Amino acid sequence: MRLIKFEAKFHPEELNQLFGSKLGTNFEVSVCTDSRVVKSDQIFLPLKGGSFDGHDYINSIFEKFLNRKNRHPLSFCEKKKINKVKKQYRDRLIIVNNTLDAYHKLANHYRKKINPEVVAITGSSGKTTAKDLVAGVLSSGFKVHKTQANFNNEIGVPKTILEMPVDTEVLIIELAMRGKGEIELLSKIAEPDIAVITNVGTAHIGRLGSAQSIVSAKCEILKHLKKSGLAILWNDQKLLKTASKMWSGKTATFDLDQASDITFKDGKTYFTLNIRKLCYEKYSVRALGNIHVLNSLIAILIAKYLGLVNHEIQRGLSAFTIPFGRGGLIQISRDIYLIDESYNANPDSVKAAVDNLVGCWGNGYKKLLVLGELAELGKHEDKLLYGLSKWLKTQELSTVITVGKKLKPFFSALNVKNVSNTDECRAILKKLLTPNSVVLIKGSRVAGLEKVIENLVKNKN
Repeated sequence: MRLIKFEAKFHPEELNQLFGSKLGTNFEVSVCTDSRVVKSDQIFLPLKGGSFDGHDYINSIFEKFLNRKNRHPLSFCEKKKINKVKKQYRDRLIIVNNTLDAYHKLANHYRKKINPEVVAITGSSGKTTAKDLVAGVLSSGFKVHKTQANFNNEIGVPKTILEMPVDTEVLIIELAMRGKGEIELLSKIAEPDIAVITNVGTAHIGRLGSAQSIVSAKCEILKHLKKSGLAILWNDQKLLKTASKMWSGKTATFDLDQASDITFKDGKTYFTLNIRKLCYEKYSVRALGNIHVLNSLIAILIAKYLGLVNHEIQRGLSAFTIPFGRGGLIQISRDIYLIDESYNANPDSVKAAVDNLVGCWGNGYKKLLVLGELAELGKHEDKLLYGLSKWLKTQELSTVITVGKKLKPFFSALNVKNVSNTDECRAILKKLLTPNSVVLIKGSRVAGLEKVIENLVKNKN
């Protein structure tokens, strides 16, 4: 278990002003959300989950420090649950209507207190990779703090902010969503100076119902973008039209037309930047594929906006490492390679990954795709899977292996093999991965394709 270490500290007077409380203590406190590790100089914030309620542990926290003469911890408590706390401890409470709202309020206050440049990134796919690349580039010139892993929701965003060191110059926040209004909430907490929408696709269409609803939900990131800030948007007409209804400030767009001379060599992608006023600057990124050119364009736009120069930008691009499960290249043997895209998938990200596979590997390589279940497609699932199947038939793939009974009705062709589970998949791959082969493994987390990868890596030559 990774213990959360919040860097943020608050004086009781700050808390009194924020929440209208009347704490009488005079020492600074940090926040703790884990009742098992609360210290005497912390304030406990009891959150609720599907099978727990932090309020049930407030008494035990106070009782642990009962006989100590020095400082005692404090705690938040929801007004409707104050009866859970013994009367003798209630003078140590900050009473709020909702502790999750209090979490958000604390994070926003600390964001303003440290006042870094805040970069918020959202998109239907690839936002974690984009976030990590932007962070790597900006680290060449700034003290950067970023979202770790995928802590990008209503719990993860305030966590990221409250973990921010006091000397942070740039804070990079990833914003995810499951439904309407969620990105607006996260944007309100983060109050970005720079807002990025990497793309808009079919991810979460099962929850939001239509492509336009997804576009509108992504554009919620602009609702709390500072008026003096910058919006960086994927150059898509539907997205730009919707964004213009929410944002009239400074805007930059990006697409693949802004890069030329794109070549792939030695695990790197080389390209020439030809954005207006930034013409003919040559860069390379330590990753293969056009998607990494697009992410590099985002990073370059932000870096230039914040004042970094070319050699600083290139240093960050050269140091980039692809996050686990999001497109990293693994060499199984001298002539056999695996592309690990096992972390997540939707039809758009599958197409982008296959485009990378076909475009980056020459005719001398046999190209295979292992496709696992695609989650959260909702009532559009049949239409989207049939569309993806039809598109895959046009691609230069030697073999497509679908994993799971759910995909079998939609994928049928001479080069398609349908298997029920990862064990069957591993058995087929063992025969198909001959010298000069590259296999792309792509699926949602529920598909469990990491088991296939683990087996291939374990038995590699």
